[in-house]
Amino acid sequence: SVANAQSSSTYDGTSWDSGSPIGTTDTSKDVIITSGNVAFSGTSSFKSLTINAGASATLPTGDSITTVDGTVLNAGASLIAEGTSTVTGNVTYNRNLATTNWYLMSSPVVGETYDDTYVTANSIASGTVDNRGIALYTSSDDSWDYMQSGETATFTSGNGYSVKRSATVDISFTGTLNVADVGVTLSNYGNRFNLLGNPYTSYINSAPFLANAALSETQTIWVYDQTLSTNGSYVVKTLAENFILAPGQGFFVKANIAGGSVNFAETNQIHTSDTFQKTSKTEVKIQLSVNGAIQYAKLYYLNTATTGFDVGY
Repeated sequence: SVANAQSSSTYDGTSWDSGSPIGTTDTSKDVIITSGNVAFSGTSSFKSLTINAGASATLPTGDSITTVDGTVLNAGASLIAEGTSTVTGNVTYNRNLATTNWYLMSSPVVGETYDDTYVTANSIASGTVDNRGIALYTSSDDSWDYMQSGETATFTSGNGYSVKRSATVDISFTGTLNVADVGVTLSNYGNRFNLLGNPYTSYINSAPFLANAALSETQTIWVYDQTLSTNGSYVVKTLAENFILAPGQGFFVKANIAGGSVNFAETNQIHTSDTFQKTSKTEVKIQLSVNGAIQYAKLYYLNTATTGFDVGY
């Protein structure tokens, strides 16, 4: 007789329950990180790797992880592969969305395909004619270009998408891990607004990103907040706030008149608690609500402020 040798190894934030799998090549083992941050090293091979909400893992440059059944990151999890490190096998990021409203999102992996199968699996909403609840933003005329029934396309790294589902289930993206810088060319047509998104399975700081020359005129991002007004509204995030962009987070920027490109730096990745649709900054805000419409102004007290217009604020 042959015994089933499949096993698991779970990290609870303090220790492994059955010995550390780091640096081993046991392809029958399911590795699970439930809490804390795990620093991998060397060459590791597993049957699968799962990182739960609030947990994270880092793979230093030059090291590698290979999985047979792939890697799964649940909403709030984080995985960083530094420098020349490699992660072989499919990576799936699951993002929970609290409502069936519209969200600005991006794919945190490379190669996820949009098609009818993806629409069904992720409960993507249906609209008029063949429109589906995933749309690209067209800067030239400030309009939305909806994905269609029967269409096949690949989600582009660094691009943002407006997403609406018909049920409150997780939305997932499956592909390979981004382990390099991601460049995106900005459009300077129309009002020059461009919809971008975090291309990594980790968090990025908005302040270093806003240092891109093509954004120097505004140094501001806009995110969509479902809790404002009746169906949500856009919220300004200034340079001072250094807003943390979560995996799967989409956002608007405004290009300079000359246009150009922006770069998502692979080195601008961090582990932190989940920030999707959240902000942890203490702020002074004056808010006015009339018949469901909300207007607000934020107050900043800065030693470097001038009496003129300060870019980024």
